[in-house]
Amino acid sequence: MKVFDGRKIQKEILAKIKKRLEKIDYQPTLAVIWVGNDPISARYVAIKQRIAEDLGIHFDIYKYSTDVEIEELISKIKELNLEKKVDGIMIQIPLPSRVDSIKIISEIDPKKDVDGLRMCADLVCEIRPPVIKSVLMAIKSSGVDIRKSKVAIVGKGFLVGAPLIKILQQLALELNVADIETPYIGTMTADADIVISATGKAGLITSDIVKDGVVIVDAGTSEVGGELRGDVDPEVYKKASHYTPVPGGIGPVTVAMLFDNLLDIIEAKHEKK
Repeated sequence: MKVFDGRKIQKEILAKIKKRLEKIDYQPTLAVIWVGNDPISARYVAIKQRIAEDLGIHFDIYKYSTDVEIEELISKIKELNLEKKVDGIMIQIPLPSRVDSIKIISEIDPKKDVDGLRMCADLVCEIRPPVIKSVLMAIKSSGVDIRKSKVAIVGKGFLVGAPLIKILQQLALELNVADIETPYIGTMTADADIVISATGKAGLITSDIVKDGVVIVDAGTSEVGGELRGDVDPEVYKKASHYTPVPGGIGPVTVAMLFDNLLDIIEAKHEKK
């Protein structure tokens, strides 16, 4: 059994980013638009800010209340698109339900979309979402050849499931998709070589619906009793050949991949000069 140690991998990625930053002759800026007071969002924004400061990256937060007018958000995005000092733009998801997320995301300059949200929204974007890069890294680190594997994705959500489905349709030998509305998820997962779950429903994946030796990628996070929990019941780990724990698995790597994307944006901009 192998564990995907996200905290260790995050440190390795960030160390490489620091070396890449040494070749940049200015202090990069990441602009963050955050609407509302979602507690999990607050936690992730704080983590990203701490890492940005450690790397020496400006982390500019534009905080709005839940009743902000959509026009105000669009105006700010357009302003940041034009601001030469801003290298990347991040919109903290989820946005309040009253806000048209697709309309907001569509306004981001594709060359500054550090979170790859345009890809999630089926818009033109060459930048892959950090969580997608993290999931693919976890699969690669398992040593299992995805081209010869049956893959089950549980969850069709905007940020993880939907974009993963598009990518893995091209890569996996066979792909089955379920969500929390699927009557019996086990019909999709029981013979899968790789199971990826991203629903945010704690303990959804149980040991009776996966096979021995399965690769488990848990990209779901929820808060239960003040603790972060994943979609996968810990009992499943005993059957897995490789798994990503929650916390400490996909989450830390996803944060690091945000800054990896930012450096990709900066380096691409410099190459064109």
